[in-house]
Amino acid sequence: MCDMIPSAEHWRLSLAEAQTLQHDIMGYLPGFATPRIVCDVPYVGKRWVHQVAEYDRERGISYWTKNYRTGIEAGDEAALDRRYTYYDPIHTLPESGRAWWAERNVDPVAAEKKAASSRAASVADLIV
Repeated sequence: MCDMIPSAEHWRLSLAEAQTLQHDIMGYLPGFATPRIVCDVPYVGKRWVHQVAEYDRERGISYWTKNYRTGIEAGDEAALDRRYTYYDPIHTLPESGRAWWAERNVDPVAAEKKAASSRAASVADLIV
């Protein structure tokens, strides 16, 4: 699954579509030849599409966890407990989900960047 980057929405599909595709592929090929569909989750890295911790299919919001710390996170005790967010493209959502996002008029990627900078500021305050 493509990264959540500007001008790439037309290449992306929803997590639900990826999970369905992965499920449909299983059993038709030998295990060693079966491709795994991965989602590149910001701040987490590559995860198989079925490793999602929680998923709201209507709004296209999925939450992921990680099982490792990077060198930057070595002292961050909350790194393994934090939930990391991935958003489906709006055009792949059901009408109710598209309407929910339209009511908010929010750019989810910008909101996530703001939340990340807020977390970084909080961590910096703890270190000082």
